[in-house]
Amino acid sequence: MKSRRNCWSILLFLGSSQALLIDIPQDLVNGTVSHTVLLPVSYRLNGPFPSSLSIQWYFSSNPNPLTTYTVTNCSVSAEGIPTRCSGHNYISDAYQGRTVVFPENASLLLQNLQLSDSGVYSVTFKVPQQTRHVTLTVSEPHFNRGNTDDGTGNEMNSPLVLLLRLLITGGLSFLLLLLLLFFCFRWHKGAVQQRRTRIIKQQEEVPNHEESHLESSLPRTVSTIYARIGEDAGQRQRRSESQTEYASRNFS
Repeated sequence: MKSRRNCWSILLFLGSSQALLIDIPQDLVNGTVSHTVLLPVSYRLNGPFPSSLSIQWYFSSNPNPLTTYTVTNCSVSAEGIPTRCSGHNYISDAYQGRTVVFPENASLLLQNLQLSDSGVYSVTFKVPQQTRHVTLTVSEPHFNRGNTDDGTGNEMNSPLVLLLRLLITGGLSFLLLLLLLFFCFRWHKGAVQQRRTRIIKQQEEVPNHEESHLESSLPRTVSTIYARIGEDAGQRQRRSESQTEYASRNFS
């Protein structure tokens, strides 16, 4: 009789275990101090939803659960995935305001992480009783180079300091631009002045050259005039002599 009862108990347990399939997508999770992390779990039912389903989360070797969610009502899809679940949630005093349990998948959300939260977390389903484990590692945030432990680096990266740096950089850039425009204006002004001076010199040199040309050509012109006058006088004398000789011949 006892052996038959034991066989029936084993078959009942195996049948109940097959009715609830639990999956841990990620059993090693990393978190950062003061941040939030999700310990992922999912489960599926191979049958109708039981009258109640208890989900308990434990931390390390603490025998008392940090939170317990008793699911009293839940819809089950054709694939056996629970949806629109409701129930009652109990949270221990040490984790008040820091934990959220999602009854649709039994995942645990931990908020405001501390270094002491590092360890092994266990999720237990009471109908039937099955347990899975997730290991959480919490580390300090990584600061940029130049940051110090007393928070000086964070103050240097505050929005007000960044805005001040931006204003100083913008002011220096504007000043350099003004200096560049000033030097360009001076260079352009000097180039224009040199060009004007060159034009004035060229205009002064042209009349002097014409005057010198006139002065050099004036003696030649005078001598030419005198030569032409002499030639005209000689021609007139020769004409008068020829006319006199012709008249004397006619007279004789």
